Amino acid sequence: MINQKKCEFEPTVVKFLKSGLSSEAINAHVQDCANCRETIKVVNWLQTFEKSALPQVKNLPTAGFLWWKSRILEKRRAAERVVQPILIAQIAASIVAFMAFVWLLFTKSTQFNFLDDAFNQSFGSIKVIIVPFVAGIICFAFVCLMLVFALRRYLLEK
Repeated sequence: MINQKKCEFEPTVVKFLKSGLSSEAINAHVQDCANCRETIKVVNWLQTFEKSALPQVKNLPTAGFLWWKSRILEKRRAAERVVQPILIAQIAASIVAFMAFVWLLFTKSTQFNFLDDAFNQSFGSIKVIIVPFVAGIICFAFVCLMLVFALRRYLLEK
């Protein structure tokens, strides 16, 4: 665009266009001034654009609501970042505890000799009871992990 001097009547022309009023002096000036004619084209285009976009603009949420919602989402993401290492540590601790218990049970450690004696006296062989016992431990560990996941989801939704 060629650099032209700014017309001193340009703000007046814009005010008249926005108000919808007409003045013969303004119309005469617009006939002679290329800058004001360009201003009229731009203002008319902006008014047309405003009318076409008006129904969409009414449905937009307020800035305060968007700010409030972004703050809530930011806090939720922060809570997720804080809870994630704790959740991983809980799962790892549950797995390690379960594996340690099973290892101690199968190595017939001195701490679990009383269980072996009790099983042998009651059932004659530990093989009869070990499969349901291990299945019960696995189910218990699974239920505990599911509770941890459910609790995590519940706390993150709040």
